[in-house]
Amino acid sequence: MSSYAVVDSHVHLYPHAEVSSLAWCHDEHPLYGQYSIDEYLRATRGLSDVVHSNHNLQGFIFVETDRKSSWETESGWEGPLCELDWIKRIADGAPRPGEGHSPQHARLCLGIVPWAPLPSGSEAMSTYVQKAADRLGSTWRLAKGFRYLVQDKPAGTMLTDPFIDSIKWMGRNGYAFDLGVDARSGGLWQLREAVEMIRKAHEGEPETSKVTIVISTDADIHNMHHMCKPDMRSRDKDGNPIAEAFQDWSHEVTRLASCSNVYIKVSGGFSEMDALPPEGEQRALGSPERDALLRGLRNWAEPWLKEVLTLFGPRRMIFGSDYPVCNIGGGGNGVSWMNWWSLVNGFVEDHMSNEDQASFWAGNALRAYSRDDFNKYAQYSPG
Repeated sequence: MSSYAVVDSHVHLYPHAEVSSLAWCHDEHPLYGQYSIDEYLRATRGLSDVVHSNHNLQGFIFVETDRKSSWETESGWEGPLCELDWIKRIADGAPRPGEGHSPQHARLCLGIVPWAPLPSGSEAMSTYVQKAADRLGSTWRLAKGFRYLVQDKPAGTMLTDPFIDSIKWMGRNGYAFDLGVDARSGGLWQLREAVEMIRKAHEGEPETSKVTIVISTDADIHNMHHMCKPDMRSRDKDGNPIAEAFQDWSHEVTRLASCSNVYIKVSGGFSEMDALPPEGEQRALGSPERDALLRGLRNWAEPWLKEVLTLFGPRRMIFGSDYPVCNIGGGGNGVSWMNWWSLVNGFVEDHMSNEDQASFWAGNALRAYSRDDFNKYAQYSPG
């Protein structure tokens, strides 16, 4: 059995002490509380079981968690900058009491994707990035890209001149753009607009300066909607995807895949499926029943996964969990991460070579985020 390194490309973490700074969270929200390294390691500990010992979790890419912010004034940047203070404590192994991480956990943070005020243009981006670099200090080496959520913004947001200017600035300075769009909730126009944005951003740029776009197919924390995909729950009487919706989605994703320097994350599917039973009920199932449950999930997701593989190929697909958002619909913190990993692993084992699996689980993410050592993780040990 071949052995693979695993890098989780899409993880959100926050301490309980700072939960009030999250733009989307309130005390009735299912993700209210603390989701730090301790909680994450409890979620992923199944990979250390003897059955799953051929996959070794190396670490994660931290993606900003949508803190309260505004791109319009520098005072609106303080929430995201404070978030950098938090992830720096993790990456530097310098926890505060009760934060749920320890010095030995520092090695797990392999990259940071902060928020940035993209609608403000390149001059503001440059000013913000300098402030962010000052906050992170030597940990700035881990900052590999930026994110600004567009799925809940008005049409045309990512096509304005300042936004395109910011994207071009990122490409020239070696940063990736984490793009999240919501085709089901927002409409397929978001995918069309994303294609136009990418083409404008790449226009006139030499190949070495074209920004890398990483499409996040994770859940919208505000609305629990899955980005970049239609509703997987919409089926005909025989249980097959409704053809028109699937074909419309496929057409737009085909156009995205035709753009250069574009990767797609395979993450966040539970928000598009019927919710799994709560953790306690799942653990009460015997192995045959649990295996059947996961096989059913994979069959549910397979049409979309096959289409993404066909369009993007295995070297532009990236594994991500969207932790802790995957807990919603996945059953809970003790089972959701492993459920998603199991679903995806079953698919890639059947459809990818050993070399492509190694790239999918780790190498592609670190290549997309310009980690010079991506080849170190994109290896597998033959069984």
